Order: sequence, then C-alpha cells, then structure tokens
Amino acid sequence: MRSNLRRHASGSKTQQLRGSAENGGDGLVDSLHHHVDEHTVLLHRAFQNSDGEPFYKDERLWVRWPSSFGYVTWQTLKSNPVNVLLLFVPLGIVFGAIGFKPTVVFILNFLAIIPLASLLSFATEELSAKLGQTLGGLLNATFGNAVELIISVVALKNGEIRIVQASMLGSVLSNILLVLGCCFLAGGLKHTEQSFNSTVASTMSSLMAVSTASLIIPATLYAAMGSSNSKGTKDDNILVLSHGTAIILLILYGLYLFFQLKSHAHLFDEESGNDNSEGEQQDGQVLSPWAAGVALVIITVMVAVCAEFLVDSIDSIVESAHISRTFIGLILLPIVGNAAEHVTAVVVATKDKMDLAIGVAVGSSMQIALLVTPFLVILGWIINQPMTLHFEIFETVVFFLAVLVTNYLISDGKSNYLEGAMLIGMYIIIGLVAIPSIIAQTERFYDLSGSLTYISCTAFSLYLPTIRARAAAAVAGTAKPAWPSILGALSGNGGFNWRQVVLSAAVCTWATRLGTYLFSRITSDNGTDSRFDNIRTSPPKFLGAFFAQATWVSLCLMPVIALNSLPISLFSSLPAAIGLTDLLGLALYIGGLSFEVTADRQKDKWVQEKKSKKHNEEFLTRGLWSKSRHPNYFGEVTLWTGIATLAGGVLMSNAGQVGMGLAASGFLGKAAALGMAGVSPAFVSLLLFKVSGIPLSEGKYDKKYGGRKDYQEWKKNTPVFFPKF
Repeated sequence: MRSNLRRHASGSKTQQLRGSAENGGDGLVDSLHHHVDEHTVLLHRAFQNSDGEPFYKDERLWVRWPSSFGYVTWQTLKSNPVNVLLLFVPLGIVFGAIGFKPTVVFILNFLAIIPLASLLSFATEELSAKLGQTLGGLLNATFGNAVELIISVVALKNGEIRIVQASMLGSVLSNILLVLGCCFLAGGLKHTEQSFNSTVASTMSSLMAVSTASLIIPATLYAAMGSSNSKGTKDDNILVLSHGTAIILLILYGLYLFFQLKSHAHLFDEESGNDNSEGEQQDGQVLSPWAAGVALVIITVMVAVCAEFLVDSIDSIVESAHISRTFIGLILLPIVGNAAEHVTAVVVATKDKMDLAIGVAVGSSMQIALLVTPFLVILGWIINQPMTLHFEIFETVVFFLAVLVTNYLISDGKSNYLEGAMLIGMYIIIGLVAIPSIIAQTERFYDLSGSLTYISCTAFSLYLPTIRARAAAAVAGTAKPAWPSILGALSGNGGFNWRQVVLSAAVCTWATRLGTYLFSRITSDNGTDSRFDNIRTSPPKFLGAFFAQATWVSLCLMPVIALNSLPISLFSSLPAAIGLTDLLGLALYIGGLSFEVTADRQKDKWVQEKKSKKHNEEFLTRGLWSKSRHPNYFGEVTLWTGIATLAGGVLMSNAGQVGMGLAASGFLGKAAALGMAGVSPAFVSLLLFKVSGIPLSEGKYDKKYGGRKDYQEWKKNTPVFFPKF
C-alpha cells in the first residue's frame, strides 16, 4: 500500500515531464529542452567508463563497489524531499550527547526523526518488494509505524505513560481526521466527487470501532467501580483487563492480516489494480535485500538514539515551556513519524487514487490501534510498567467521536471537499482543547513565531516566479506551469544559483538561531518579557504586537523577497564567480552573525555565573559588552546589511533590472533597486534604535541602576552602538 504511494509520487513527475515535452513548441521551450538534454549527456558521460557503462556496473570491483554505494545512497536520499532534514540528525545526537539546552535538543531531534521515518519507510518498501506479497505485507505492517513504536518504547521505558498514551491517540487522530480530511479536501477541490472501495474501507472502520470499544470498556469499568474500591485495587483490575484486551486485539490484527493477504486478497486488488500501468518506477529496484536489511538496522538505531534524546528532554520542556504532556503526545509526536507519508497521501488523493489514500490514513490508524498500542501494553507488562488501555475520559470520548464521524463519512464509498473540511474542522477543535497552556501565555512564543514567520516568508518568496508565470499564462490564455516542490522552486531547470541559496539559507539560519535562543531565554525567566508589561492584559494591543511583527518581517526581508521573485532563468546570466558586492555582503553577514552570537553567549555565561553566585555584578561590562552597550544589536544590523549588500548587487545588475521590469529606467531603476535593498538594514536600525531595542533596554537599566556611579561611568565610557576597538 505504501509502496503504491511512492510509485504514484515518482510516476507523477514522469508524467509532468512528458506532458511539458508534448505541449512545447515555442523557441524558448525548445531551447530549454536542448539545454537540458545537453547537460544530461554531459552528466552521463561524467559517470560512465570508456565502454559507455555506468561506473556502478563496471567490471572492476574497486570501481564498481564504491560507485555502486554512491549511486544507491544518492537514489535513496532523493527518494523523498524531506531527506534534506537529515542534516539535523548529527546535530540532534551531538547536542543531546553534550547535554545542551533541552529545548534545542528537543527541536533538533524532532526535526531529525522526520527524514529518518521517510528512509525507514523507503527501506521497508524496497525489502518487502523482494519478499513476495505475504511476507512483504507482514513487513510493511511491522515497520509501517516503527518510528511511533520506537519513540513510545523509549518513553515507556522511562515511565512516561501519559506521553505514550497521548502519542498513540494522537497518531490515530492525525491519520483519520487531519490526513484523511486533507485527502478529501484536496481531492474534492480538483474532482467534484471521488470514489473508493467501500468494502475495504468498511472493514477497516469496523476494526477501528472494535478498538474504540477496547478503550471505552476500561474507562467505564474504572468509573463503575466508584469510590468503594481503593485506587490501588481499581488500577490492578484495569491492568488485568488491559492485558487480556491487548492479547485479543493482537489476535484480531493477525486475523486481519490473514484476511487481507490470503483468504480475501481479491477484495484489496482494486486498491492497486492499475498501479503499474503508467510505466512508473517499481519498488525493489534501488536497494538489494541485503542493502535494504542493513539500512533498516542502521536507520532503526538512529531513530532509537534520536528518540532517546527527544524523550529525555520532554520533562524540561514541560517544566520550562509549560506545555502539557498531552499536547506533546497528542499533537507534536505524531507529526514526527507521519509527515512524509501524510504529504504523499494528499498528493495521491489529488490524482483521484483514493483507495491508496484511504489505505494509508485509515490503515495506519488501524495498525496503531490494533497492533502498536496493545503491543506496548504487553511490553509494559514484561518490563513492569503499568501501561494500560485506561485513557483519560476526554481522550476516550474524542477517540470515539473521531471514529464515529469517520465511519459515517466513508460508509458510502464516496468523498468530496465538504467531508474533508468536516474532518479537518474536528481535528482543529481537538487541537484547541489540547493547547490551553500555550494560549494562556502567548508572549512565551512571540519571538519563536517571529522566526517561523521569517522562514515561512522566505520559503513562500521562492514561489513568486511561479506565481508570476501562472498569472502571465492566465492573461495569455496558455497552459499554466505546474507548482514546483520547494527544491524545484529554488533550482528550476537550470540548477541552483548559489546567491539565492546562500541568501535564503542565511535568513533561515539567523531566524532559527535567534528564535530558539530567545525562546530558551524567556522560558528560563518564567515565561515573561518586559516588552509586554504594558500590553499583557490588553488583547487588542497583544494582537497589534503580532501584526507589527508580521510587518517588520516583511520589511526586513524586502531584498530577499525581491531577489527570489526574479525568474530563475535570469540567474544564469549572472557571473558564477564571487564579485565585490558578494564578498562584502558575505563578510558583513558572517561578521555580524558571529558578533551577535558571541555577545549572546557572553551574556548567558554571565547570567549563569550570577545564578551560581560566582560574582555579584549587577550589570554586564565584560567582553564585547565592554566595547558596546548593545553589541548584539550591532551584530544584527551588520548581518542584515550584509544580506542587503549581496541582494543589492544582484538587483542592480542587468539581470536584476530586467527581472524587475526596470531595465528601461536607467539610473532610476538602479536607485530603486538600491532603495529596495537598503530598506532592510534601515528598518532594522530604526526598530532597534527607536522602537523596541535600545530604548527598552536603556530604560530598564536606567530605572534599576541610574543612581549608581559605576553604572554612570560605564555608560559614559562605553559607546551605545558602534564598538570601540
């Protein structure tokens, strides 16, 4: 089932390429095809021996083995776009091993497990394709939810029963409400009505109803025993009931596998009947059985390591960020193991392959309810952890309602966008109930939301050339270009342009670093920020602060947005070598970022030493803080000046002027480009000098230490902004 998903995802790209070739005809398209073909030939020659054979098929072992390893590794890594997040795997492990801040460790390992889940699914599909239908189906069932299982096993070992229960429930809810809802909605917007195999869907939904009963009965029994029994007695009775129920559920799941793969396999044939009719790539063509087996072992170990650090940081996250364990398990952890699979399911639904989408959404939920959850109950029995099927009343009711609504919607074998909206709406309602602790202290996430806004705006700006092209096609009445992936938007057909990549990465790096740093700092200060002292009790002012945040993000990103809006084809006319503005911009950015990071670390170290009573200083006058009263702000302005310099060089070039439609404006066009680039450092300086930066800091310190001679002496001898060297 998941194998079919990946085949459809890869096959769609082939069809898009074929369609674009058939619809071409004008000179631009023909030249592009010639350009791509030329580069394809050159690339093939670069990786072929003198006989025209690829190096990974060379007869010489010393050539074939390393080439084969490199080829297989590359094919595996490009199997899913989320594999770009593999960069976070070593970071998460290293930061966890050295005992870094729990918030950072949690975020890094959270991001690291997402691509590992994708690779685990890929290796499972490759191995199952070689084992035949029965063994392959069993392998997919075993490893289908391996990431959720590994995280839950680690949490269960640590006694985090609430995390395990909420994670299981969250996985089910995210699949049957969010994912299935997105599939119905996305498919319904493209197709008036879609159909799927109602027999298979009803079989799955019936089993989900049975699993619902397995949660309702323990909760009902616990309530029925009342106060006449001691808590210990009730817990013991629930534990015995849970152990027996878990065994029955595992037997039922085993019978379902036999039903699906053997006795009634013909019912599931429709689900994959014509999957191979389009000449799409078959599973099992990349990894050999041995390679897939080794990959499974390695990836599973990596997931286990990252899961260990992730779970170990949960306690600190709960205490410092005041996020409930229920929210972490119900909302956050299910995202980790299912992100890549969810995206693919929605893409398949838009292609009217609803049987595959239903199979992933409802089938994965059924695996969690009938296989993973009872397995964890039995494992808890073995390792002496009181894991039961007695969930909280709220969770049990939510589970029942979710399954009830889903069963109603899939019973007729048809779907539309309204049904998808219903499922998504129900998931949002549950999410709103699960996050009251976040809503109650919103300022805690103010700076973190700003960082996410920077990253989101940067990613969105990469689609501006496509938006421009689609608008032009609509006016001309021609076919609109397809929406590319995020990597496709960054590269186009002509390869990556290093300036665009560097600028986008520079913004995301700075935003991630500053956002996590400020979030860690505010959580250590009981979740309060002095900037909100006068507006904390006023919802309109609070809302205004978030609108102001969105405004200054847009102004700060002006040069990056302008550069990313240029058509990709124009970047090929820019010189590949580093120019003067490139060199100056990179130097300013690296220097400014280093200055800001160093200043923040020096302040953190000073605060920690003060808390441990290694000194009794009231304000910081060491290191960079002896050179400037606000060295962190100096670094921030400097790095944005670097970004503006690099972007300005591109915008003022002939290619940039053509892309912005200013080529005929001469000097005024270049002045407009310069002004557009200069908006960023100018606005950052205005913000820090006149609005929220220096005025707030100076006012706070003047109020505390204004009457002290040493403070006045420090202010007199230390520049406000530009450091003295």
